[in-house]
Amino acid sequence: MKQDSNHPAIVEMSRTHPPLVPAVFDPEYRAALDAVLMRHTPSEIAGAHRWMGTDADRAAGAIFTGRRLGSVPEPGRIVVTNGTQSAFNMLIGGLVGQGQVLAVESLTYPPILTLAQRLGFTPCGVALDEEGMRPDALEALCRERRPKAVYLLSTLQNPTLATMSLGRRQAIVEVARRYDLQIIEDDIYSMLPETNLPPLSALAPERGWYILGVAKSLAAGMKIAYVVAPSAAQGEAQFWPGVRATFWMSAPISAAICTQLLESGGAQRVIDAVRTEMQQRQTAIRPILDGLDCVTADGALHVWIRLPAAMSAKNLAARIYQRGVNIGTGDPYTTPGTTPPQAIRVGIGHARSQAELVAAMQVIAAAYAAEAAA
Repeated sequence: MKQDSNHPAIVEMSRTHPPLVPAVFDPEYRAALDAVLMRHTPSEIAGAHRWMGTDADRAAGAIFTGRRLGSVPEPGRIVVTNGTQSAFNMLIGGLVGQGQVLAVESLTYPPILTLAQRLGFTPCGVALDEEGMRPDALEALCRERRPKAVYLLSTLQNPTLATMSLGRRQAIVEVARRYDLQIIEDDIYSMLPETNLPPLSALAPERGWYILGVAKSLAAGMKIAYVVAPSAAQGEAQFWPGVRATFWMSAPISAAICTQLLESGGAQRVIDAVRTEMQQRQTAIRPILDGLDCVTADGALHVWIRLPAAMSAKNLAARIYQRGVNIGTGDPYTTPGTTPPQAIRVGIGHARSQAELVAAMQVIAAAYAAEAAA
């Protein structure tokens, strides 16, 4: 919830934060912090950068990412970063570069578009369908523009929530190999669904740059993301100090606590609690969404509501805001040359309680009905 001079109690639902699970998270985090401070003095923790991560950080990150990759990668391939955006800054700058083309989903993560302006590369949108990025459209772009890399989410694509089948994943990999594309894969939403298919990076480890952050499964403020490079040497080439003056290194205390949570099993206990809470939230809002063209999925932190052709997403979002709820639209995700979709994106994890979530969803449904009748 945020404060506003006109609306002192706006319910924030434009973000995809995982729900707070204080009964589990708080004791696990405190225990991890205590263990870190028992093992190391504060000066030892904060006295130097952890660079790509300590041996313990990288070993813990290897086990964590290995749960998705199907096997534990060699710890030398792991880079511990200050969140996914920091990882993007380094990877896209190094793998794509100024004046080059990056293939992205036609609706893509907005910071990628900001980075394009900052780093001077061109993001080219690739058409989506119900399974995410279309391999035929990616191949057509490769023929026309020769991108250096492709950035995508294969599980719970943001914002459409599309998840690729195994066949689709294999087809994307085949195109990447045919045109020598590096694959920058953001798998941040993959930890909450009960069942999951292998990441693209598991199918093409020789060109996959796999990124698994904890902000969508543990807590939004835990700025830690693990990058699995194709090889230790390639990881060092992109991230070793001196490559670029950036902010990519993780804060020492954050990395140490995350490592402790992974080693103790506390991270998994938090993820399990978040998953359970999200299942309950999905169940609670399902009746309210009945009748709407709504996309949701197991483990999803938001719902994607597609609007009738005559309805304006911008106008609907404004109407909902006037009623005390802040939501998102598809506009910020739209790549250059792509028509913004008439759809709204509603985060369901950030509300402080299930009761607040249900009340906010009822506001959204009522505003939708009013807009449709206008």
